[in-house]
Amino acid sequence: MKKIYTFILAALTVMAFAQQAPTTCSNDPIFMATNKPGIWPDSATNFIQGTVGLPYGQNITVRVPKDTVQSSITICFNRIELTTPASYTNFNLPPGLNLLAGTTVTASAGVYKYPGNMVSCSVISGTPTTAGTYTVQFKVQPYLTPSFSGPCPATPNYNSGSASISPPTTLSYYIIQINPAVGIKEEVNSRSLNVSNVPNPFSAKTTIKFTVKDEAPAKICVYNLLGDKIFEDKIKTTYGDNSYELGGSNLSNGMYLYTIQYKNFSETKRMVLSANR
Repeated sequence: MKKIYTFILAALTVMAFAQQAPTTCSNDPIFMATNKPGIWPDSATNFIQGTVGLPYGQNITVRVPKDTVQSSITICFNRIELTTPASYTNFNLPPGLNLLAGTTVTASAGVYKYPGNMVSCSVISGTPTTAGTYTVQFKVQPYLTPSFSGPCPATPNYNSGSASISPPTTLSYYIIQINPAVGIKEEVNSRSLNVSNVPNPFSAKTTIKFTVKDEAPAKICVYNLLGDKIFEDKIKTTYGDNSYELGGSNLSNGMYLYTIQYKNFSETKRMVLSANR
């Protein structure tokens, strides 16, 4: 039974980086479609990397089951509580980041309550201030109620139930890598090319779109968060809207900067590569 508790924590729709860190979350549709209890991302996918001075957003999805069976007795899930282990502060998140609760999650005094028989979300959000590797620490405590007279309620009372694990389980396999400030800045020139890429985040491929007012060569470059160029290609533009399909098979998960260089100016944007699942 302990096994089912250890995967009731969070899950991710890797969120596109924006000018501001996200303050809301959403349930990952692919994870929800599995109808399985647990978390996304799992320990293999893990949390996305961040960069000092750039907004960070890690979406988390949690599906708490309705019930489980132990020794022929039906056990109803009231809630799962997440707290910070006593020897840590703020889940050991990187400085500048915080865990924000979704609309169905109750958060008070550092205790986050995820209701039973429900899919909920949270988001790790903020702007990192210190580079380093941070192992996130979640203390997980399920609250359960045995059912002797029928099925568990579809909407359990998440304020009741008894703690089922002593001591609570501590999950310590999620890692957030915060890289030093990037060596290249995102910028938009006064003569904007209206650069964007769709989808963003992406897995197998994404389409970079931009607009020019002439036919001339353009260069597309992709950089990692340290400012190292990892990809370059040249194309000939056409008047108006242009597009370029970029594959992600040779890239690792994480955030990248890409630049469209056209004539004597350029425009740089961010994109996020997530696991192909």
